[in-house]
Amino acid sequence: MNKFLRLFVQRSDFLLSAVTWLFVFIYTSHAWSLNTQTLALDYTPMHVAIVSCLFISFFAFLIYFEFFRRRLKSYQTVILNVTIINVLLLMWLFNIGFVAILLIIFLVKFSDYEPRKSVLYLLICLPFFMALVLHYGFEKEFVLLNGLAFTLYNSFAYRFATRLISERKAKEQAAHLLRELRATQSLLNDTATRDERIRIARDLHDTLGHHLTGLSIHLEVASHCASAQAPKHVAKAQQITRLLLSDVRDSVSSMRENQTIDLYASLNSLCSDVAGLNVTLEYDPAIKISDALLAQTLFHAIQEAITNTIKHSDADELNITLRLENQTVQLHIKDNGNKSAELNLGNGLKGMQERLALVKGAIEFKHSDNGFAINATLPHKLNPHTLA
Repeated sequence: MNKFLRLFVQRSDFLLSAVTWLFVFIYTSHAWSLNTQTLALDYTPMHVAIVSCLFISFFAFLIYFEFFRRRLKSYQTVILNVTIINVLLLMWLFNIGFVAILLIIFLVKFSDYEPRKSVLYLLICLPFFMALVLHYGFEKEFVLLNGLAFTLYNSFAYRFATRLISERKAKEQAAHLLRELRATQSLLNDTATRDERIRIARDLHDTLGHHLTGLSIHLEVASHCASAQAPKHVAKAQQITRLLLSDVRDSVSSMRENQTIDLYASLNSLCSDVAGLNVTLEYDPAIKISDALLAQTLFHAIQEAITNTIKHSDADELNITLRLENQTVQLHIKDNGNKSAELNLGNGLKGMQERLALVKGAIEFKHSDNGFAINATLPHKLNPHTLA
């Protein structure tokens, strides 16, 4: 039940548009069947078929806008032009009438494409311009008021739609920044924890271990200088000291070895719940990153890839794969974006190249009919002598 409600909320705009379209279709057809004297066409089977095709074509536009506009972006201009022509024909055939409501729906959907203002203003005033032509050119009565009313409706719908679009984009941007902030915070916290463990291990080794070593030496000297009864107790103290010193060394070694950064948790947070983009993350468990610079390089490369996909691509799928091969980390990022776009290295992609160069890594970008891909190779462990 909850899943159905969530689906209903997600598709509420489409459902409302579809119900409105159906109402206009039924009402217009019924009114047309009752009175054909003032219309431009008779109520004949052929005319009914033509009008029905025009209405169905508009409904096809609603389906395209809701489900296929990302996948079939190359057909976008053709579909928009055909739809507006259909609406114009219906308005002309029915002397504007109720079918002008379809223009309001189209205007709201069309605003989401961020077209030029001049085109939007022309669509807003279209009912009034058509009313002038019908009234003075074809002596149609009662169309001026109708055209003016629907022009005002269009103005209100446009203002309302642009405000909702701005709020939606601001919300998506805020969610995107919050997700990146949480992922970055997770990486920083894990890095800080790792650094703190190293500091504690170093302190244990430099202070407690040093003093225990000195104590063991003094006990060794005391065993040769004390009375006949003392060596027994001194030997016992030496044994305890050696055991304690061994435990300290084991603890220090363990803390130094267990300093892996939990990069997967940070990347999982970064790739989760991306608005308008389904991000799939595949992370090889064999990858154990202990160097902060390497972890940050991988994190920022994936972060930049997600940001670029959202801003510059029409993709709805992004696959990210990290696997360990021959002591190197292989990073593969691929989307299903615009096939016709040209490869253009902006500041973001150049920044990736610069970060990879700092850790002696390599990266390449590919654009094909299957989308945009990034392939990078990084060392699994950094050697400080090779980074100079």
